[in-house]
Amino acid sequence: MKSVIISIIMFLFLILIHEFGHFIIAKKSGIRVNEFAIGMGPKIFSKQKGETLYSVNLFPIGGYCAMEGEDSESDDERSFDKAPAYKRFFTILAGPLTNLIFAGLIFAFVSFNTGTASTSIGNFTKNSPIEAQGFKVDDEIVEIDGNKINNFNDISKNLENYYQKHGKNDKISLKVKRDNKYIEKNVKVKFENKRPLLGFIPKNKDVGFFESIKIGFKEVGSMIVLMINVLKSLFTGKLGFSALSGPVGVVKEMGRQANLGIMNLLFFLGYISVNLGFFNLLPIPALDGSKIFTSLFEMITKKTVNKKIEEKFTIGGFVLLLGLILLVTIKDLISLF
Repeated sequence: MKSVIISIIMFLFLILIHEFGHFIIAKKSGIRVNEFAIGMGPKIFSKQKGETLYSVNLFPIGGYCAMEGEDSESDDERSFDKAPAYKRFFTILAGPLTNLIFAGLIFAFVSFNTGTASTSIGNFTKNSPIEAQGFKVDDEIVEIDGNKINNFNDISKNLENYYQKHGKNDKISLKVKRDNKYIEKNVKVKFENKRPLLGFIPKNKDVGFFESIKIGFKEVGSMIVLMINVLKSLFTGKLGFSALSGPVGVVKEMGRQANLGIMNLLFFLGYISVNLGFFNLLPIPALDGSKIFTSLFEMITKKTVNKKIEEKFTIGGFVLLLGLILLVTIKDLISLF
C-alpha cells in the first residue's frame, strides 16, 4: 500500500511539472491563467491567489493549467487566443519540453549514481549461449557482424539488424578483447519474445558529472525513437491494444519498481516523463501538439485558424482520448484481479 501511495504522488508530480511548464511561460508571456489544478473532478482543496485559483482535485489522473480564452473565445486582452502566435507556441511547448528535460536530468542522476552499462561481460544469464561457447567474464565486446561496438546499446542494435535479414538459426560473428588479445567466433544466440540475446549482464562503469548529463539526454532521445517505433507497430498491427497501459497500469508498475529500489523507481519515473512529453507533442486534437501545430501554422502563414472549427476538433479529440483512457483503465483493472 505504501508503494502505491508513493507511486500516485510521483505520478502527480510528473503532471505538476508538465502543467507548471505551461503556467510559468504563460505568466511570463502575460497570458491570464484562471486556474492551476492537479487531479481531476471535484475539488478537495483550492486557494485563490491573485487572478489564479490553485486547486487539488479528487481523482489523481491528470491536471490542467486553464488559460483565459484557450479553448473558447474571450474579449480579455490577456487571453490566450489574443497573444501573439510565438507566445502561444512557447507556452504550449513548455509543458512537454519540461517533461523531457526533467527525464534527462533523472536519467543523468541515475547514471551518475549507478554508472552505465559497458561493453564488457560482467556475468552470464541462465543458459547463456555465449558462455556455453567459451566466452568469459571481463571479455570486452568490440565487434558484432564486423561492426564496431562503441556502447552497450550498439550490441542489441546490431543483433536486431542482423536477424531482421537472417534466419534464427544463423550464427553471427562476435569479436571480443581478452587480455589485450582479440578472439572472434561465429556464435548462435537465443531468442526471447523474438529478440536476439547473447545472454550476459554487462559490467557497469562509473561516469563523471558531465558524462552523466550527456548519457541522460541521450537516453531521452533513444526512448523517443523507441516510442516512434511503437506507434508504427500499433498502426501496422504488429502491436495490439494489450500493449497499452493507462494511469492504473502506470501506478501499478511504479509500485513494482519502488520495491526494486529507488534507482529503479527513478528510472521508470523518467521513462513515464518521456512518455508524457512525447505523446503531448503529437498533433492530436486535445493534446498540446495540436495547439503547437496551429500556433506554428499561424507563425509561418500569418493566417488565423478558425476558432470554432478548432474547438470542435478539440472536443472530438478529448472525447476520443477519454474513451481510450477509460478502455485502457478497464483493461488495467481487470489485470489486477
